[in-house]
Amino acid sequence: MKRMMKAAVLWDLNQPLKIIELPVKKPGKGQVLVKMAASGICHTQLLEIQGKNASGPMNPNMLGHEGSGIVEEIGEEITKVSPGEHVILSWIKGTGANVLPEKYDYNGFKINAGFVTTFNEYALVSENRVTPIHKEMPFKEAALIGCSVATGAGAVINNAKVKCGQSVVVVGIGGVGINMVHAAALNYANPLIAVDINEDKLEIAKKFGATHVLNSSKCDIETELKKIASESGLDYAFDTTGRKEVMEMIYRSVKKASGKVVLCGVPNPLGLKIEIDPFPLYYGRKIVGTGGGETNPDVDFPKLCSMFLNGQLKLSEMISHTITLDEINKGFDYLKNGQCLKVVIDFTKR
Repeated sequence: MKRMMKAAVLWDLNQPLKIIELPVKKPGKGQVLVKMAASGICHTQLLEIQGKNASGPMNPNMLGHEGSGIVEEIGEEITKVSPGEHVILSWIKGTGANVLPEKYDYNGFKINAGFVTTFNEYALVSENRVTPIHKEMPFKEAALIGCSVATGAGAVINNAKVKCGQSVVVVGIGGVGINMVHAAALNYANPLIAVDINEDKLEIAKKFGATHVLNSSKCDIETELKKIASESGLDYAFDTTGRKEVMEMIYRSVKKASGKVVLCGVPNPLGLKIEIDPFPLYYGRKIVGTGGGETNPDVDFPKLCSMFLNGQLKLSEMISHTITLDEINKGFDYLKNGQCLKVVIDFTKR
């Protein structure tokens, strides 16, 4: 008898995900079957639900790109993992085969699935989207490493290479932004400024090391940044919002000869254009984007797990809501309303 699994599927754009039953597929060459334990949900999925992701609408399709679980079965020529191993699943490519799975059949429809999906009880993923981790690592915290931790911490550590005493501002304190604040604090940035419109998130940012917090709905951020840092500007500025006015403002707020801006938020709408004065670029100011914090999963994921296990990295405190797969649309409501830091699906919770 064919095994079945629950999966949350984006059936129609701008509509709640549907929980349906799909067959559990056997892994083919270069594929790994993972029994899911936990999955984070990200702001990127809100864009996918609206059909505004970079690849355009793919519905009906399966979603999710950060998770954790246990390898159940492996396909031919898999050397990276073995059945029984605990793994992180991520959209960020590691080593191994790069294999797109076949579509799922459901009542005469074809359901699209990418190289990795995590809103499903079993995930059939490409080998290069799984990374083995130590079994001491708890699943809910491990799931966060697959995207929000890797992207946020990676932008600070890999892209910017923030050092002790350098000034930093992070705009947008969601799942990625809080990891930027945390990583900058671990590197002893000072001042370390968190900006958001949500007072609760700003209070959380303080707990993760922010030396200053600014509510952008209550003050002129550009003016306040000059007061906190200096008229010459900040060393580093990070944006997670994807908003035109924010990207332009932080570009103006870094040092003319050495300041660096790292853009991480997905531009909304896609095709958005920003206007900057290019002249400071000739003096040394830099503006870059980051794809997953330039993370190397095979190296960085185990390192981040070790940092959590030895008490350096706060991950449990980032989880504001834990839900079941059946409650996934409630999780998206939290995200839309700005009521959460990180929402995690616990597949062991009923």
